Amino acid sequence: MLRESFRLLQRFYRLVDAVWIALAWVIAYWVRFTTGWIPVYFGVPPFKVYVEHLPLVLLVWMAALSYGGVYRTDRWWNVAGEWKALARSSAVAMVLLVSIIYLSTKVEFSRIFYACFLCLAFVGLVSIRRILRGLVQWSRRNVSGSRHVLLVGDNTFVAPFCENVGLHPETGLTIRGQLLAEGEQEGTERLEVFGDYSAIRKTLQEEGIHIVVFTLPLEHGGQLKEMLKGIDDLAVDILVIPDVFPIMPLHPGIEEFEGIPLVRVRASPHEGTARLEKRILDVVFSGIAMVLLAPVLLIIALLIKATSSGPVLYRQARIGMDGREFSLVKFRTMRNDAEKANEPVWSIRDDPRRTRLGAFLRKYSLDELPQLWNVLKGEMSLVGPRPERPEFIREFQKEIPAYILRQKVKSGMTGLAQVRGWRGPTSLEKRVECDIQYIEGWSLGLDLKILWLTLWKGFVNKAEQ
Repeated sequence: MLRESFRLLQRFYRLVDAVWIALAWVIAYWVRFTTGWIPVYFGVPPFKVYVEHLPLVLLVWMAALSYGGVYRTDRWWNVAGEWKALARSSAVAMVLLVSIIYLSTKVEFSRIFYACFLCLAFVGLVSIRRILRGLVQWSRRNVSGSRHVLLVGDNTFVAPFCENVGLHPETGLTIRGQLLAEGEQEGTERLEVFGDYSAIRKTLQEEGIHIVVFTLPLEHGGQLKEMLKGIDDLAVDILVIPDVFPIMPLHPGIEEFEGIPLVRVRASPHEGTARLEKRILDVVFSGIAMVLLAPVLLIIALLIKATSSGPVLYRQARIGMDGREFSLVKFRTMRNDAEKANEPVWSIRDDPRRTRLGAFLRKYSLDELPQLWNVLKGEMSLVGPRPERPEFIREFQKEIPAYILRQKVKSGMTGLAQVRGWRGPTSLEKRVECDIQYIEGWSLGLDLKILWLTLWKGFVNKAEQ
């Protein structure tokens, strides 16, 4: 019954969004061409042409919103998550729409019209959905009544779960108490303990519980099946919060594959639309940078050729996303015989193998500029953990097990560790800590912030001074 109500609500959201997107397309035409608010210099285009493209607009936008995850109707949705999902999906939808229209038709729509439509669509989607969700939340608080929750177990997520329920009364949830393992006496602060796991059926029946949440520690997971079997005939919602911290989670979550639930313990944050967004950012920014910096690249190449013998570019095997090896390109900053017999040597401060020009290039990170080509090819990203040589990775993994988690995203030209000053011959542990923090908190906004910090202060390599 609860699942069916969620599906009906989801369909209603889709219908309302589609109606608003169509209205926004029409209103944008009215604002741009008929109100007189914005000057029209080349005549008013036929309204019929814009209407004919409306099915394409709806198809692209509804697909982007669906894949962007904005139709989650579960009880745990939050305002910040909704706003971010709508902003991300709207941006992707607009890029796709403009690209498809530009490549597949000869019609040229006004850029001001596009801007008006995007603003109207996004603001309207946010406003309407906040009104609808507000009504749903009001209903939960005042009509449906509070739903009682029983926690079973005491893992690392119990305290934050209780805190979040308290911070979000709109969920309509009240935590009635907790069951603990036999022999455990103290539960979560301010929660009543009804007994041990064996009392689950009695507690559900006597305390009027609507939702049971299993928060079992990892070592008690084997008891879950028996407890579920004992309550399978009771009309309660059942949720499980797995204790995944002991097994090193990275970007955890829940997925579904053809009806099969999958608990994601470790995965890359760059999946689905996120992967597309990051790739668009990489291609656009690296392409523009290569064009603008072409004279600088040429001058550096000529200077390297004129001041030392050997090739201009230096290629080196590095390990990227998912352990794939690629050839990283840099301007050569050392003598041509810096690594005799091809033996890998760790870079040190004031490395005597550097040329005079090489020292200057490394100080200002100019030797890294050819890696824009690696970014364009898709081997690297503009932002991410710095790639390392295969020989060193084997050593680092022995010292720091979490080091391997850096390979869940593409390597980057710059990253959180670099803009915080952890680069070159600095603390490996600090660099890994920053890299993991970047992966866990990734967003397109974080990438843009790191790129800005790199331009603002990150070009000076303090480790090389």
